[in-house]
Amino acid sequence: MSASAGAAASSKPSTQLVAVGQMTATDDQEHNLRTCAGLAQEAHAKGCKMLFLPEVFAFIGTSGAESVARAEPLDGPLMRRYCALAQDTGIWLSLGGFQETGPDSDHLYNCHVIVDDKGSIAAAYRKVHLFNVDVPNGPVLMESKTTAPGTELVACDSPVGRLGLSVCYDLRFPELYQRLAFDMAAQILLVPSAFTVVTGKAHWEVLLRARAIECQCYVIAAAQAGRHNEKRESYGQSLIIDPWGVFVGQLDDPLATGIAVAEIDLEYLASVRQRMPIAAHRATGRASLGWDKSG
Repeated sequence: MSASAGAAASSKPSTQLVAVGQMTATDDQEHNLRTCAGLAQEAHAKGCKMLFLPEVFAFIGTSGAESVARAEPLDGPLMRRYCALAQDTGIWLSLGGFQETGPDSDHLYNCHVIVDDKGSIAAAYRKVHLFNVDVPNGPVLMESKTTAPGTELVACDSPVGRLGLSVCYDLRFPELYQRLAFDMAAQILLVPSAFTVVTGKAHWEVLLRARAIECQCYVIAAAQAGRHNEKRESYGQSLIIDPWGVFVGQLDDPLATGIAVAEIDLEYLASVRQRMPIAAHRATGRASLGWDKSG
């Protein structure tokens, strides 16, 4: 290899622009697709390599049964249109939570899909932790009535870094993100969500910052925002957070439809990890406690 070729190979930029999207999905799938297309076109125009969309970006109805009825396989017509959107705009898409056909007629999978800029599915993660709660001063939600849990963690490479996939309520389970970061080499943790207003006000920011800080990863949290129908309202406030826990991307209006753009800087991420080597200290601590012993 010539000196000039070597210099070119080593000069691959460590920073890439990404966009986090925010929207108010409804039961109108065509309207939702047009909204997502507009966000993708804006992200492309601003030079972003990837757009991150929230949970249930394609459809929000008034009941879980409606979602089950609309569920499709990942090679079905609706997902093919989102794959075509990625190809047409030339950017990668994180599709936060797609209603994928489930294991039986009563259940779907809440599936986080990564689509590359050629329109091919690069990865798919089925939400593991299901939202079965009675929210104080809020709704009673039983996701498991109509959603089957996933059984595997998923990380994948992308032009902006190695992605660790999750969905919404997973955010409350730090071990999932620690596994993604420390065992599966994730650099960017994805948390597409549709948080309730009550839980969002209380916990959204602090949980996202905690995941970024403890895992020393970027966190990209695309959020549903505002009132979807008479039964459902989401907190909003899409965020991009750096490995030090600093907000580096957010919309001026926490309920608006739009995107926020920020840089992912993998050299900065590496420097944070070097200055405070949590992964090595975690391994030492686990060994001291005997947590990693087999048998």
